[in-house]
Amino acid sequence: MKHIDLPKLAAPAQRALQSAGITNLAQLTKVSEEELMQLHGMGKNALNTLQEALKANGLSFREVKKEGTSMDKTIRTHLDNIHSTDAQLQNKAYNFLMKETEKPVGWAYEAWDELIDGLMHKDNHVRAICGQLLGNLGKSDPKGRMFKDFDKLLNVTRDEKFVTARHVMQNIWKVGLGGKKAQQLVVDGLEKRFHECVEEKNCTMIRYDINVALRNLYDATTSNEIKEKALKLIELEEDGKYKKKYFTVWK
Repeated sequence: MKHIDLPKLAAPAQRALQSAGITNLAQLTKVSEEELMQLHGMGKNALNTLQEALKANGLSFREVKKEGTSMDKTIRTHLDNIHSTDAQLQNKAYNFLMKETEKPVGWAYEAWDELIDGLMHKDNHVRAICGQLLGNLGKSDPKGRMFKDFDKLLNVTRDEKFVTARHVMQNIWKVGLGGKKAQQLVVDGLEKRFHECVEEKNCTMIRYDINVALRNLYDATTSNEIKEKALKLIELEEDGKYKKKYFTVWK
């Protein structure tokens, strides 16, 4: 991790950190607030200064998990930074959370509602990030929340900012990793978009992305039903050039 100097603190707090062998900001991620406050010379003002320095660099103290929660402070900080006006912090949060949610996580429902709200945020970057994260959380949804909220996610594939719509479209297939019923939910939603996008400006690109999404879901599940559906949809394309392009996805 990159070396980042500690912020300026009162002399007693500096000595407290030195006594614990803490000489840079990254080392604070290995200790909890409670542990730090036990050091002789460490006070609340110094703790607040350190908290602000950590947050400014996308870091946090080590979280001591409380009963009933699976989300540590690092996750919480990155979720907050999705909404940051600092592009670097926002991008760091996106990369961290996308990697974290490649596998099932226990904190999905603690973040779920705020991610759903983020789909309608005024900042299109926030909309894109929340949409992609919800796609990843499909495999962390044992209660089936996605069946209630999928239309809200699918709606972002109609976003006024096409780059946002496309990012969500390219990731939405991951919802289908939540099981057979979730696969069908995705296939039905993408079929709906294939039909309705004929009136949209970027129809051919949308249809191409739909085929890529279906192919990704097929590769992950080996469900022939998905491939059959995709090939039937391609046959509906009237322009031979684009029909040929869509078929290349399935070669």
